[in-house]
Amino acid sequence: MDISKTRYIIFDTFGTVVDWHGSIVTHGMSLSKKYNLDIDWDEFANAWRNDGYFKATFDIAHGKREWVPADTVFMEYLDSRARECGLDVLSAEDYENLGKIWHRLSPWPDVLEGLNRLKTGYAIGPFSNGDFNLMIDIEKAACLPWDFITTGDLFKKFKPNPEVYVDEINLLGARPEEVAMVAAHPFDLDGAKLAGCTTIFVPRPMEYGPKVIYDEPDGKQEVDYVLNDFVELARLFGV
Repeated sequence: MDISKTRYIIFDTFGTVVDWHGSIVTHGMSLSKKYNLDIDWDEFANAWRNDGYFKATFDIAHGKREWVPADTVFMEYLDSRARECGLDVLSAEDYENLGKIWHRLSPWPDVLEGLNRLKTGYAIGPFSNGDFNLMIDIEKAACLPWDFITTGDLFKKFKPNPEVYVDEINLLGARPEEVAMVAAHPFDLDGAKLAGCTTIFVPRPMEYGPKVIYDEPDGKQEVDYVLNDFVELARLFGV
């Protein structure tokens, strides 16, 4: 794949740019200490991601349920497990802050250096299923140097619906070969590949925490590049 025509680099966010698992566990442990809770936060974080967020967004992407914002998806799962996990003892403020932890996720250690280098030569931004206001909050909390923000709620569709990748290219006013997509999940790159974008896989083996040995399933399309981190990504693009 010829990357010399690239103008825009877009990024999956949860897991690729930010460490959702570590952020949830750290916040959860502070709540356990405050309220004397007995919760396995590693398990809770992974279930919130897979049984909550992933399942709902995949169902929406494949037309199995109506579109709702990602924040609604996150709160649906939290509400479904609150009593079981003893979270009903939290104050209203602490409960809301737990639900909004997805707005305050920390970046992986290589991210800021890589993004700041990429920004010197390219327009960079998230292409996420997270809500627009959620991405703004993450940008502020993590000091991410985005040039723009694009999210599923702009299109009322969720990745990996193939149509949303075409919508993204059109919104950028770009040709497919001018857009490169970066993700830690090959399934997320499949739609970008079919839309004609350059695809770059950056594995995050610690995405589900240190207690889980996790290998990301292969996608259906061959990715163009496999890199170790965002610093290597910046090097690939010559910045």
